[in-house]
Parts: sequence; C-alpha cells; structure tokens
Amino acid sequence: MNCAALESITQWRCQPSGQASIRATAPFTLGESGPHVAFYIAQPSPDSFYITDACETAIYAEQMGIALRKNRLESLNQTTGVTLATFAEDWSIESSGPIALLQRALWDAAKLALALSFKTKSWQPKFAQAKFQATVVKELEAQLGADQIIRQAKVQGISGHTIEFPAAIVSPKSGQQIYVQPVAMENGKVNWPSVYEFHGKLFDVKAASNVSNRIAVIERGATPVEFGRAASFLGGAAKVITIDGIAELRRTGLAV
Repeated sequence: MNCAALESITQWRCQPSGQASIRATAPFTLGESGPHVAFYIAQPSPDSFYITDACETAIYAEQMGIALRKNRLESLNQTTGVTLATFAEDWSIESSGPIALLQRALWDAAKLALALSFKTKSWQPKFAQAKFQATVVKELEAQLGADQIIRQAKVQGISGHTIEFPAAIVSPKSGQQIYVQPVAMENGKVNWPSVYEFHGKLFDVKAASNVSNRIAVIERGATPVEFGRAASFLGGAAKVITIDGIAELRRTGLAV
C-alpha cells in the first residue's frame, strides 16, 4: 500500500501500520472535539483492499453515552449514498473489494463514521441533564435575579465555533458574562461522556481568553472519590461548585 499515493489523492495523513497495511487519518473529526476519523487499510493481494476502523468510531460513540443498538446499526447502514462500506455486527466500519474502488470505499467509510457522529447528540440520554440544567437556571435566577441571567448564552471559543451554555451570569458592574455549565449525574454516577464534552466546551472558551468567566455546577450524588475526580478534571477549565454554592457567588464577587 503506497502512502504517498493515497495522501496525494485524498489529502489524508498516512503512516505504515504493519505488513502491507497503513493507517489513514482524515482531516476532519468526529464531532466538534472528538478524534479524527481514521481507518486501517490493508492490501491482501495486489488487486484488492480491506478497510476497517477497528471499532474506533463505535468506541467514541460509547464514550459519548450512546447505546449501540441493532436498530441504530441498521439505520446507519441505510445512509444515503453509501454503497461500498458498512457497519458490521460488531460495530466496526468495514469495506473490501477490488483496488480500483479503494478511494470511493474510503469516502463511503468516512460517511458512515460521520453519520454516527452526527447522531451523537440526538442519541444521548438527556433527561437527567435537562432536569438538572433547569434546576440550576432557576436557582441562578432566584439567588441572583432573573435580570442578571441570560439563558442559552453564546460565546465564540478559540476553535472558532460558537459555544452555547444553558446560562450566563451578567455582572451588573462590568457587564461581563460568566458562562455556567450544569453537570448532572446519571443514576447516581458521574456521566463521564458528558463531563468530557463539557470540559471541551469550557476549555475552548478558556483558551480564547484568560478571563475567569466559566463555572461548572456539578450535581451531588456520586461517591466522594468519583465526584472528586470529575471536579478535579473540570477544574482545569472552570471554577467548580455545587448548586449550594450559587448563593455564594454574589458574596465572593463573581456575580457582581
């Protein structure tokens, strides 16, 4: 398998990966902050190819809280315009055939990876997060005044993407907005896929400015060890409090 030829045709990065095999990495990612789409490409014979992502796309989806169900696999395999690649029963993306079809097959495999990525938000469990989010916004308005709270606040991150938060606190003195991200538990446990997602949002905003304008409000309920790990991780991107700490924001000067 010729890496230089594949790179010139597709603009993907390519590196050797075993005998007669390469790893091709696309210039686009799964979601806004996920890993780059990538596949292993083998050449079993001079005239044939075999492509697989080794379940990497499905692993990413599981990390984001997606349940990999049979009906969802079947739905993805009906993706419009995809004829040369498929999700196998183990959720690996696969394709094989004559070498002349390699480029088309690689793009079809990428379309399947992106199709799963695009479904991530709609397939994530939402009830616990939505409920806690609403509770936090109501508490912010009760403690600080509704006129000091913006719902669905938006800000541009260092990535250039517009980042949306459920709420922002507006300082009555400076007019500065402090973006608030609630972080719910899921069945009494830390929902790590959500924690990773929210950390990415908060860090994107942090990297755009050295202003302390981010707060993560974590729901109680997990074990002290697990809660501490989540709080420590999020603490690298935002000030971390529980809902009880909202009343303290005015006193500490963060909301004035």
